[in-house]
Amino acid sequence: MLGIALLCAIELIGVTGNDLRARAFFDANNVKVGDPLVLTVDFLGDAEFSDLHPPALSKFVDRRDWKLDDASAKTDTYRDARRLTYRVRPMREGLLWFPSLEFSYAGSSGSARIVRANAIPVHARVGAQVVVDEMSDDVDKLPSPPELVTDIRFARASDMPVTDDTLFAWKKALATPSSAAFAAFDCPAARLNEASCLVREGNWAQALAICRRLEWRIGQTPDIERVIIAATALRYDNPNVELPVWRQVLRPLLKLSWAGRAGVVFGGVAALALLFWLLGRFIRALACMAIVALPVSAALGETVETVTTNADGSVVRTVTRRGGKGGFSFQMSTSTSSGGGGVALPHGFGSSPFGGDPFDMFENFDPFGNGRRHGRQQKVDIGIALAPDKQSVSVGEDFNLVLSIEMPRYVTLSEGVRLSISENDKLQQTGNGYQMRAEQSKNPTNIISRLVFPMRVVVPFNGALHYTVEGEYASRGGFSLFRTGHPFSSGRRTVRFDVRPLPAEGRPEDFSGIVSEGLALVELPDMLRVGTNDVVTVTYRLRANGYVPPRWQPRDVAFEWGRQNGRDGHGVEIEYRRFVVADGISETPKLTVSYYDPKKRSYGTVSAGGTKLVYTPDEN
Repeated sequence: MLGIALLCAIELIGVTGNDLRARAFFDANNVKVGDPLVLTVDFLGDAEFSDLHPPALSKFVDRRDWKLDDASAKTDTYRDARRLTYRVRPMREGLLWFPSLEFSYAGSSGSARIVRANAIPVHARVGAQVVVDEMSDDVDKLPSPPELVTDIRFARASDMPVTDDTLFAWKKALATPSSAAFAAFDCPAARLNEASCLVREGNWAQALAICRRLEWRIGQTPDIERVIIAATALRYDNPNVELPVWRQVLRPLLKLSWAGRAGVVFGGVAALALLFWLLGRFIRALACMAIVALPVSAALGETVETVTTNADGSVVRTVTRRGGKGGFSFQMSTSTSSGGGGVALPHGFGSSPFGGDPFDMFENFDPFGNGRRHGRQQKVDIGIALAPDKQSVSVGEDFNLVLSIEMPRYVTLSEGVRLSISENDKLQQTGNGYQMRAEQSKNPTNIISRLVFPMRVVVPFNGALHYTVEGEYASRGGFSLFRTGHPFSSGRRTVRFDVRPLPAEGRPEDFSGIVSEGLALVELPDMLRVGTNDVVTVTYRLRANGYVPPRWQPRDVAFEWGRQNGRDGHGVEIEYRRFVVADGISETPKLTVSYYDPKKRSYGTVSAGGTKLVYTPDEN
């Protein structure tokens, strides 16, 4: 079945990704025959769209119902979607359905994937300004290659001698042109004619190859550009293609033959080499001037040394080097103690901008992060532990993950701690994490800092949580600008954690996995006064204080329009679109959504719809 689907799918050339979604809509759904409409097709998902070329869609729609202008195709980026737009006109009156189109693209593994866009209803009325007859068929025609070159010399010298027999064979080939007829000649005119014939025969790949070789031989010409455009249009079946941007930018260089291009490249390399040579000479001159200036500045400078003895017996020696006439100044302070082991001051997180006690700034000055007070910095053991505050919870129940980090007092975390959980698709963080007050460890030289993450389970599973903690630490004291960070990682670890599944009792048949403390669903039709077969676009707004599966959408809706976080930063707000045909119905259809409320520990449903429609006489 997949093979059959691929045959009728529209290929998205240049698109690579996984699990794309598509949505399609018009800018209006109630129009008159011949009115111009804008068809929008959005592709959403993680994919590479840089080489996306708008495919031709006209051959996939019924020409009796729709006039689709492939030449009007445009691409754009809209929020998180890649957007294609086309100009379309309805061709007859009545309720018309624009078909649900299938598109094929390449998966990350190279296998073909299919994405389907929704169908779109349009109500077309007969009007006085019918413009169907004014729509020309010329927009469907692909650009044609240039006319055949009749001059065998093609305004360039040719190595092939032009004899009477050659001229006779040339005129014969012009009388019955084909790619095979011109292949026997070895001149630029023959190669250009051969490429033009190949485009007319439908062989765009070989035509482009001939153009590349011919361009290298004689340079790019307007006729070669026309062949390239015609071959590219045939390749993508798009009459609106243009010459690639790089060819337009490099046109002055491409007009040269291989000899001219080689001369430009060698000339550019020589100019660059000369520039670097001059730059090297300039830098060498500056270095010589600096070598001469430094001894002179040192000779003119002076050194001042001050020794101070404090009341506690400590000695402070200050060495100051001052240069003459506004030269340079460097000051270094050191301190020594007359005896005793000293007292280690307590170090808390964020106690000083410099780390440690603010009065101990210079004593702990350590520009290389080697830990002057504690000897050369050695590898530090960082203890990591993760534990939920509840060993067993139900889906939708809140709990906390507590991350404990044990480390020596003389180090601090220099970078933010990163907690990675393999089961992140099954958990949802319900609030901002916070840090508890550090506590004394059983080891008197260590402290324990705890980080708390409010969480909620949104998918039932049993087993364990697999996590990894990463970060950096550095010695306290000194200026943070000169600290050396040491990375640490806990490696992949496991903590036991059980989740009880949702109760089976009272579970609705259409339950789809929504877990929310209450659920709100609102219907917003775009019109209430309708005529027979008018199309009503209904917007549903779903507000959940919890979890909604990423790709879930209610039954009978056309597509998801947008998804964002709730107004208070929690939960989610989603908009869906639906097309309703007023074919005699008295009210909009009802939509029901089931969910599980973890606070009430029971299932519930919300509904929207049932808005009355008022029919008015048709106005032609």
